[in-house]
Amino acid sequence: MRQLWILLGIALFALTPAPAGAQKLERALLTHSSESISIAPLLYGIEKGLYKKEGVDLQFRILRGDLAISAMVSSRDVDYIYGAGTAFLAAVRGAPVKILSHDFKSVLFYFMGQPGKSAKDLKGKKVAISSIGGTGFASTRAVLKAMGLDPDKDVTYIVIGAASVRMAAMEAGSVEGAIMPVPWNFRMRQKGFKELMFAGNVMQQPLTGIATTKEKVEKNPEQVKKVLRGFLRALRAMRQEKKDVIEFIGRKFSLDPATAEETYKVVLQTLSEDGTVSQEALEDLMQQVKKETGVTRDISVNDIVDYRLLREVAKEGIKN
Repeated sequence: MRQLWILLGIALFALTPAPAGAQKLERALLTHSSESISIAPLLYGIEKGLYKKEGVDLQFRILRGDLAISAMVSSRDVDYIYGAGTAFLAAVRGAPVKILSHDFKSVLFYFMGQPGKSAKDLKGKKVAISSIGGTGFASTRAVLKAMGLDPDKDVTYIVIGAASVRMAAMEAGSVEGAIMPVPWNFRMRQKGFKELMFAGNVMQQPLTGIATTKEKVEKNPEQVKKVLRGFLRALRAMRQEKKDVIEFIGRKFSLDPATAEETYKVVLQTLSEDGTVSQEALEDLMQQVKKETGVTRDISVNDIVDYRLLREVAKEGIKN
């Protein structure tokens, strides 16, 4: 009789509808090319379960940008990418992708110089960059121009891949300056190197945010909206949960508490208020990308960047 009651209880439990919060989550895969500070809002949102609150089990994987675009467009595993800059480039070249949101209004790079040196000391010298044609290179050129130098004539560019290697080159004295992503600028400053300029002050180029295919937007707009709600939750949390975010940044990027707090201040300074960036910044990006790729056909920014669903989600409101 006791066993009968147990079996009856299990059967009744199985037939009872699960509460709304316990419903099965939709699984989706999102990728980015690296775990950099520029995707801190994404990583924080995933760790805090902010996407799960919207019904999406958002999985993050590191995957090279071109491979991610290819997999996403061909509907192989990848649902979204966080590389809005990569998606923009792919769209200009003809890929059927849409950028749905942006989290930062500008780049997160500093141009670092040798101890005791100034911008004028760079003339005729070598400066380290990660690659020719990348965001770091564009940031370097913008900074040099803003400091009164001719980026085409006054310096010699030395391509050195990783930020750690660029710092080593600076320590060895083989280059006079280097473009460095946050938080590497803080590490270098602690070693005595000089911050000559924050590139974000002179270069407004939105590079990170959520992108997906046109097909995904058309066929599964409800999932897209769930992901965008999680995105907006993460943006809000980055501003409101200062203590937790600083602890997260320190732990995730192996920074001491003081450096983690400085990094947070830079992140906050460049973070988008509502997940969008200005039309002017997007038009500037369009001109730059078309120039770099040699694309001459007419392309509208609005064909690539579509904030419609993001604004719908924001208008509906994000519940606690």
